[in-house]
Amino acid sequence: MNPKEIRRMLQAIEEEIFSRAEMNLKEMLDSPSAYVRARAVKSASDREMKIENIESFLEDPSPEVRKNAVASMAKAGEGRDTILKALDDPSDLVRSTTVKELTEFGYEDEELARRIAADPSKKVRKTFVIALAEAGESELLKEFDEDPSNDIRRILAAFNGELELKEEELSSLSRKFQKIALLSKLGQRNSGTAERMLVLLKDFRAANIKQTLVETFESFPEEISLPALRKLIESEDRTVAIAALKTYRKIKGYDVSLLQAAERFMNSEDEEMRFVGAQYVKGLVEPSAVEILHAGLEDPSDRVRAVCIEALANLMDHSIVDVIDESLRSTSSRLKKASLRAIKKLKIIDTGDHVGRILSNRKEELQTRILASSVAGFLKLDGFLPNLEGIVLDASNESRLRLASARAVARINPSRLADLFGFTV
Repeated sequence: MNPKEIRRMLQAIEEEIFSRAEMNLKEMLDSPSAYVRARAVKSASDREMKIENIESFLEDPSPEVRKNAVASMAKAGEGRDTILKALDDPSDLVRSTTVKELTEFGYEDEELARRIAADPSKKVRKTFVIALAEAGESELLKEFDEDPSNDIRRILAAFNGELELKEEELSSLSRKFQKIALLSKLGQRNSGTAERMLVLLKDFRAANIKQTLVETFESFPEEISLPALRKLIESEDRTVAIAALKTYRKIKGYDVSLLQAAERFMNSEDEEMRFVGAQYVKGLVEPSAVEILHAGLEDPSDRVRAVCIEALANLMDHSIVDVIDESLRSTSSRLKKASLRAIKKLKIIDTGDHVGRILSNRKEELQTRILASSVAGFLKLDGFLPNLEGIVLDASNESRLRLASARAVARINPSRLADLFGFTV
């Protein structure tokens, strides 16, 4: 079969597999269980499947179903007037979802703000205020200046730069609003502000506030933020050091001059520091880091070992074949997925029966089985055709797994896939 014929066949198979999924979805939408109906509405939205007469679910007895229907309609770009009806819903869960969706899609105006300001539910008003503040709608927020809720007034104070930068005040805010409060209060993003932030950092004990303050440097010019973050990476406070390295990476990417710092992270007694350090070394793709990564293969944490396996595979280090073999026999999904990616990268043909065992084991994590299918197809491992065919033909398997396996069969033996689905070659 030529490539064009294979693509056409796979498209037809994909349509068949997902049409079956749509049939299952319709059954779920008619289920007597509110939980099942709610899940079906959300699943359809996630998969971008159209639900006929979605408005009818705004009358469902379950608030969870109605809430998901509102979110689905907004995502699909349904009319504003239809969504606005949900503001009269007796459930504050539904109303709060409605105001959030209306704001996200730019439907807010003075009339809506006044209407929400009069809503009896603090949850609804707070959701709207948060959405407006995140969107920078300062004019509409004035409708809530006299709100009876302390929480809402604190959010407004944070937005307006009026909140005292004390731990007890900041602790009551989400991390996003902690950041808003800091930047609004401190003013311009210059070197003077950066120095004030470094001093302020010493006054806080709560890990989440320290993390927020460090992450706030991301919004500063690089000539100010990077030197400050380099200093903080050397901090003995693990929260500060980890946040600084992550923020530095967001701004600058992977900088080989921080290899020594990342190695120090990997030698820490703290698992999270070792994991973040290993991720940074992996991102460097630096040949001189091979010894550091091999040492990481002995780490007690499977998170760290998994990162090191992938990093060494990216460096085309074939000496890790035995480690891969052992990891595929472990009970850790992280190690299995890392090893499967390494097999693909290093093009290891001799994988024993590990890939087939993962494919056939219905208890394995879905993403692990999908990855195993991809590996079998990429390397054209024809010994695993029976496993792949079994997955494709079993309609009870998740559609993404069936499709991944179909693609693998098409890569190994397209004529066999044609036979399975009755296509004429």
